[in-house]
Amino acid sequence: MNRQRPLSAFPHLDPRQVTGRRTHPDPLLGNGRVRLYASGRAGLFRIVAGLALPPGSTILLPAYHCGVEVEAVLRAGCGVAFYRVRFDLGIDLDHIRALIDQHTRGILVAHYFGFPQEISELAALCRQRELVLIEDCAHALYSRDQRGAWLGTTADYGLFSMRKTVFMPNGGAVRVNRAELPLPQPGIRYLDRSIVTSTVKSLLEYGATGSGVPAAWARRLLHSHERRSDAATAAANDGGAVRWYYDVPSLDYRHDIAALSRWCAGGPEVREIVGRRRENYRSLAALLAPRLADRLPFPELPEGVCPLCLPLFVPQRDAVAERLAARGVHPFVFGRHPHPLLQPEQFPEATVLAAGIVGLPVQQQLTERDMALVADILLQSLDEVTTS
Repeated sequence: MNRQRPLSAFPHLDPRQVTGRRTHPDPLLGNGRVRLYASGRAGLFRIVAGLALPPGSTILLPAYHCGVEVEAVLRAGCGVAFYRVRFDLGIDLDHIRALIDQHTRGILVAHYFGFPQEISELAALCRQRELVLIEDCAHALYSRDQRGAWLGTTADYGLFSMRKTVFMPNGGAVRVNRAELPLPQPGIRYLDRSIVTSTVKSLLEYGATGSGVPAAWARRLLHSHERRSDAATAAANDGGAVRWYYDVPSLDYRHDIAALSRWCAGGPEVREIVGRRRENYRSLAALLAPRLADRLPFPELPEGVCPLCLPLFVPQRDAVAERLAARGVHPFVFGRHPHPLLQPEQFPEATVLAAGIVGLPVQQQLTERDMALVADILLQSLDEVTTS
C-alpha cells in the first residue's frame, strides 16, 4: 500500500485560497474583457458558437491535442482540419498556409506546457485573411512571450484553464482582446456534487503533503478513495471506449464556472506561483540533464515562462507513467486520447509526441527536495522499464 507523500503535477487546494484574498487583482484575468466558464473546453465552445459561422466553415486545430478542444469546436457547429506540429512542439506555419481555403474561418494555436509559440507571423496572416485567431493557453496561465506580453493577449481570443495552475474544482476563461468582438455568451449555471467531492479530495491531497498523524490519515483516506475511483473508471471504460473522456458531466461544454471555484480564486500572488514553478523547473532539469539532456524539449527556461510541468521524452511512456504514479509521483500526460477524426498516419509527429512525452511535476506547492525525489523516482522507473 502506497503511503508516500503525493507529488502531483497539478496543485491541491491550499486552505489559504479560501481564507485570504490576493492583495492585487489577477494581472491577466482580473482586468480586460473576460468571461469565466466551467472549463477551457466550455470557453472554446462559447467562442466558436458566438462567431455564428456559415455552414461548412472550419477551424484549423493542431494535430497534437487532447481531444476535447476538437470536440468543443464540433459541438459548436463548426468543422475542423488539422495542421502539423513539429517534433520540437512548434507549429508548422507552412502547413497552416497550405490548409487555408474558402471554408477556413479561424485557427487555434496551443502554447504547450507553458512555452510560447512564435505567433507574430501567424497573427499577421490571420489579419490578412480575415481569420479569427485563438490562443489556447490551457497550459500557459501566467506565461509571457519573448516581448514580455502575457500569452493569451495577442490573438483575438485567449483561452485558459486555470485549474491546471491554481486549484479550482473547475475553471476556464475566455479573454477577448479586440474591442469589436463581443464577449461570448455566459455558461449555464449548474450544481454537480462532483464539484464538492473534488474539492474535499483536493483538501485531503494537500493535507497528505504534510507530516505526522493527520497527513498519514489523509493518505489512508485518499488510497481508499482511489481504489473505488479506479474500479468505477475501469467499468466506464470497459471495451476500451474513450467517449467518457469527452463527456465528463462536471466539465460540460455549456457550463458556467462553479460558485465554489470563484471562492477558491484567492491565495498566493502570481509572482509567487511563477517564481516557484521556475525554480522547480530549473532544479529538476539540472538533475535530469546528465542522463537525459537530449530528451528535454525545453532544456532552457526562457525568461517569462511559467511552466505547467517539465516535459520529457521517455521510452514506453505509459509504463513509466504507471510506475511513477505507483511511487507517488503523478505526472501530466497530454494527448493520450486524440480525437477520432484525426488520421494518425497523416501526422507521425503528433503520434510520437502523444505517445512519448510525460510531464513531470514542478507546481508551486513543491520544493527543491521534492524535485530531487521526482528525479530519483523517474530514473529508477526508467531503469526498470528499459531492462524489463
